[in-house]
Amino acid sequence: MNNLRRISPICKFSTTPEPSTTNPTNPLVQKALTPKTFTNASQLARHLSKNVLAHAPGRFVVLQKPYGVSCVGQVQANGGIFGNSVHDERKTERWAGTIREKPAEQIGVTISDCIQDLRKLLREPQLSFCTGLKRYLSGAIVLPCNDKDTNVLKECIRRMSADVEPPFMYNALAITVGRPPKNNGLVTGFATFRNVGKHKEYIFEERKVKKRQKSGKFAVEGHMSYKVLETKNGVSLVDFSVDKFARHLPRLMLTQMCAPILGDTIYWRRLAEVDGAPELISAGNRGHKIWIPRTLPEALELPNRSLLTSLPIYCHVYNTIFEDVGGHEAHGLVAAAKPPAHFLSMLEVLGLLPAYKEFKNKKEKPADTLETPVARSSGDFVF
Repeated sequence: MNNLRRISPICKFSTTPEPSTTNPTNPLVQKALTPKTFTNASQLARHLSKNVLAHAPGRFVVLQKPYGVSCVGQVQANGGIFGNSVHDERKTERWAGTIREKPAEQIGVTISDCIQDLRKLLREPQLSFCTGLKRYLSGAIVLPCNDKDTNVLKECIRRMSADVEPPFMYNALAITVGRPPKNNGLVTGFATFRNVGKHKEYIFEERKVKKRQKSGKFAVEGHMSYKVLETKNGVSLVDFSVDKFARHLPRLMLTQMCAPILGDTIYWRRLAEVDGAPELISAGNRGHKIWIPRTLPEALELPNRSLLTSLPIYCHVYNTIFEDVGGHEAHGLVAAAKPPAHFLSMLEVLGLLPAYKEFKNKKEKPADTLETPVARSSGDFVF
């Protein structure tokens, strides 16, 4: 796996001839590379209010979180809902990239910034932020409209994030560089920080976490089920379900299978080109030629360097399951959202759109006709 003698140290980037321009001329490619952005809280609030996925008055509002927008924009006190997941609290911010110390222009507008405006626009005076999705994800988020339902959501998340068997809480689609070795499977392991040279990086180990590692917060355990929907042009469309996104777990798991998410700058660099094929190398290694599918630079009209530094991360959470949220008519809540325009455009550019449409049509059939239906009660809210 780590036979570095065969890895060329001459250049980090592929020797494939690069396009002559860094600005794609194909409008579809331009759309695929350009997620929608927001400059202020009022603009984002108006956008969110016009894209309400569902509204149970007085209880929940389901909104579509755009890609690239943080929910809070900073490290939360005491680790937020889940508590601190890093052993040494004093090092938490330094290890996480010190989000709190970034200039405001780097953080950008957040979902939390919009709450006041959303309360007025949606006529929900007690609307609050409870839990969301990572900045690099798009998908549905659920905002509670009262303190009681805030606690209901928190308890549901704590319970479901501890599940060790499917169905898991988060269901997502990712465009990956390369393809996992199997068409489908279940991955279990843990993520932790390790010293690699003079710095620390997230490391994934595909084995059961030891009790001391878990209780001492040296590691975070996670589980993923996955299915490859299609592979074309050196990339794949992967449907996966996970119990949590903490510590980059899904990103690490897919990288461990030699299929990092397209645009994931950090972990794509762990894929080296060895004898013309991708091979996973140890974290911290430098000087190798990073594996890039031969047809990708031409398809995206980008030089290799831009491919490895400038792409959005193509990962979308298409539904999130909240079990047992209670209510007179419902016991569960499924918050669902279609992929954003730039994600769909990238699927079209790379020839993966037919596979997505087939997948979408299957998911839209009644639950009892699906091969692997999501566990739901007859009274679920399906948002």
